[in-house]
Amino acid sequence: MTTEDGPGMVREKMIVEYPADTRLSQSSTTPGGRSSLLRDEDNQLAGHSVLFPADDDLLTRAEADALADARVRLTQAEAEAMLKLAMAGAAAAGIAVTAGAVKAAPYVRKGFAALKSKLNRGEPELPDEASDAIIEIEFSGRTTRSEQPPREMPAS
Repeated sequence: MTTEDGPGMVREKMIVEYPADTRLSQSSTTPGGRSSLLRDEDNQLAGHSVLFPADDDLLTRAEADALADARVRLTQAEAEAMLKLAMAGAAAAGIAVTAGAVKAAPYVRKGFAALKSKLNRGEPELPDEASDAIIEIEFSGRTTRSEQPPREMPAS
């Protein structure tokens, strides 16, 4: 893209490439203009910059910054959405685990009670069908010592 800027002057949009530790020289003929000469930190001549024709689809610094900001905002929005999704998933998993624990609690409690009674008695617990086959027999013979009344001590 070129334009006429006064008699005998052509102004053209260009891309300038130069090393990061240098800068473009100030133009001595045009106030505010730059030349293709490169200067270092000590203002010593460091070489020439490379000029490339600018395509119309190239962005200015402000446009590139705005585009980068939009991409950052989009990335942040995606990250926030993923965080919300992860939090919802964690909450759902917590609810499911809690519901499962509430449903399983009576069975676990019953199992622990049965285990505790087995350990305390030392007797094996019979299955349900075996408990129906147990017959109780009354003994009417001699009594054991624990069932006899206590003896009275003679008075001396």
